[in-house]
Amino acid sequence: MRSIKKGAEPRALIEWRRENRDKPQNLFYGKGSSFPSEPVRQALLKEQFHLCAYTLRRLPTTAECQAKDQGTQFSCHIEHVLPQKHYKPESTVYTNLVACYPSSQTKVACGYGAVEKDDYDCARQPFVSPLAANVERFFRYSSDGYVEGLTPEAIATVEVLKLNHPTLVNDRAAVIKGRLKPRGTPVSAASARRLANEVDTPDAQHCLPEYCQALKQQAERHALQLEKRAARVRGQARP
Repeated sequence: MRSIKKGAEPRALIEWRRENRDKPQNLFYGKGSSFPSEPVRQALLKEQFHLCAYTLRRLPTTAECQAKDQGTQFSCHIEHVLPQKHYKPESTVYTNLVACYPSSQTKVACGYGAVEKDDYDCARQPFVSPLAANVERFFRYSSDGYVEGLTPEAIATVEVLKLNHPTLVNDRAAVIKGRLKPRGTPVSAASARRLANEVDTPDAQHCLPEYCQALKQQAERHALQLEKRAARVRGQARP
């Protein structure tokens, strides 16, 4: 998981809330609602650098959807961190919304992330929200793709979101291996250090690498191991 810094609330959402301020029963997102989902999804995708808020899976950009004559409902769905079931109409404020995998239009079964969280009340039960500051420090990734919660809240989050689902574990492991051991050959410590810094920088499409936090942690660990080994070799070589 990676901390999300919320941007400006989309104008369409501000106007929607203003139009319905005297009708709180209308302040919900879903079938039959006038909620401005398209501009909201576009804003969420941009501020999240096109990564799922919970899993860090890559989400197609608005441009990629438009190239297929599709809306962003084919990229992601709008997740309420505080679920609508328990927090109407507060759940529709922009600071409670994130973009998540899978898309609103998918028919693929998904056993992790927002689908598994469902109506879990994370205000009253243990949970680490991606909207909190420095959430990266609460999770540790291994080279084989597993993630470990480092606090009781983080442990619960891993379980609630099923972040060690085989699909996520295998995907993370493949990304880590592909970048740190391309063609089976480990990269140098200097290359790993550069990679650890680069994964925090969006590319030309304003996207961060998929599973960037797992890759960053493992790149730093890889570099440190090689640096320690080189230091030992230098120490042994001294007369």
